[in-house]
Amino acid sequence: MKKMTKILIAIISIAILCLAGWYMYNREYQKILLADIAGTAIDKSVYKPYILGTTISFARGGNSAEYINISDGWGGQEDLHRCAVGKTSVIRLYIPDGAHRNLRLTVNGFGVWNQKLSDAQQITVYANDTQLAIWQVGGVAPYSVIIPDYIMADNTLVLRFVAAQPHSPPPDKRKLSMAVYNIVIDKVYGATVKRQIGIWIKDNLMDGGVPQTFDTDVVADEDWS
Repeated sequence: MKKMTKILIAIISIAILCLAGWYMYNREYQKILLADIAGTAIDKSVYKPYILGTTISFARGGNSAEYINISDGWGGQEDLHRCAVGKTSVIRLYIPDGAHRNLRLTVNGFGVWNQKLSDAQQITVYANDTQLAIWQVGGVAPYSVIIPDYIMADNTLVLRFVAAQPHSPPPDKRKLSMAVYNIVIDKVYGATVKRQIGIWIKDNLMDGGVPQTFDTDVVADEDWS
């Protein structure tokens, strides 16, 4: 029993050390990101600074006003959400560690559409003018898509949501496409790690990926017995 207690204490101690190390690393990394944002030459009135993993809340009291402009196709603040207004809605972000990473975009909300004509609002999603997905946005749900690592070269990201048929649900006279509760962009850890491992293998075990030739000719002085 004493042995098991010692093992349990050791495991707990290691877990505490790991958590403390992760906390310290994350705190220092956040400082680096904030320093990057403060020092960037990017126009922050156009590209809103965003740290990966941050939830952009479109609810009243949320932080969506820090990231969107009404003139980019977004409606006024409502209790739980903001609406995407018109055919196109845009978000422009500066992500300090976003370049050359696989990211996941998730939009939580619901579609606004003419139920006599279709079952959902069709939203085409673009990132830096590259089409990523066509969503059928119906009831309340998370709608996600991967942003491939080649999309962002300079840490700027322009998200564009284009509606097929914006609709005005009575008594609202605005042309709406969807109501958004929140948006999150986060790292896709598995894909990023897999890519890094692949690059390491190619560079270190495959001589940079150059096919190797092998001498299979047998000469008189070779003894293979």
